[in-house]
Amino acid sequence: MKRIVVLGGGGFLGCNLVAFLKDKGHWVRSVDIDYPEYREKMWNQADEVIDCDLRNPDNVDSALKDVDWVFQLAADMGGVGFFHGGHDYYPYLNSHQINLNVLRACEANDIERLFFSASACVYPTHLNMTSDSPALTEDMIYPANCDMSYGWEKLMMLRLCERAPFEARVGIFDTIYGVYQEKSGERMKFPTSIATKVIKAKRTGQPVEVWGDGTQQRVFLYITDALEKIYAIMANDEYYGPVNVASDTEVTIRGIAEMCCDIVGIEKNIIYDTTKPVGVLSRRTSNDKWNDKYGFEPKVSPEQGFKELIEWLNFQS
Repeated sequence: MKRIVVLGGGGFLGCNLVAFLKDKGHWVRSVDIDYPEYREKMWNQADEVIDCDLRNPDNVDSALKDVDWVFQLAADMGGVGFFHGGHDYYPYLNSHQINLNVLRACEANDIERLFFSASACVYPTHLNMTSDSPALTEDMIYPANCDMSYGWEKLMMLRLCERAPFEARVGIFDTIYGVYQEKSGERMKFPTSIATKVIKAKRTGQPVEVWGDGTQQRVFLYITDALEKIYAIMANDEYYGPVNVASDTEVTIRGIAEMCCDIVGIEKNIIYDTTKPVGVLSRRTSNDKWNDKYGFEPKVSPEQGFKELIEWLNFQS
């Protein structure tokens, strides 16, 4: 049993990780500035729940007392609409400030192991601007040309983790989704956004609106598979450097929208708004390094994952 702190334990990834680690038999402390009630079933499983602002270095130092492992998931973030809606300055400042506090506190508290959640936004945007974009391998990060300030913040922390005087491990996340994800507001991401839209369409008969023309290519990793990958990176005796944490099933946004219509049993009445921000045209991450070093293959297909997400959202409404 390890004594573990999950920073960002009130968030989507964090609350699911808290419950996952408790199932593994660990002692868990959850730390966050916000604990949404709809996630209480998950984050409240922690042995200790702390509500504080991690931009304050004293709070971070206290949060890391007497633990072995640290999972740093805390960040000021949202989906493509959030960052393209004028939120490209303060999120960088807030997240980077938290990250620096965490690094200093890990060293001061002799932390055995740190896990940091990077993002596929660290990859150069010019590699993702055509429909035949290459599958992104970890050696493509440089020369850097990150996606938005969010990507640069993640890249800077990745670099610092590689140079840290203690063991700091990095997973590069690419569109993790599932139950307990943000289900409303400007921070909502595509998976819950499209799921709520098809649910509404079934109730009202209105068309489903999709941002862009639907040809954008993505991969989606369901939360239960993501947790297994995150834990494998942290618990494995050997660490092989930053590694992609992603699905290997490539889909289009149009395909996901049509699939969600099938799941709820409505006609594929979809309209496309090409005036809205969509991010890069194609982002496909390679799992070659993951398969070579860790071997775990995702078990949840996009059809199953979005079905579970839609069922959860229906239950919430």
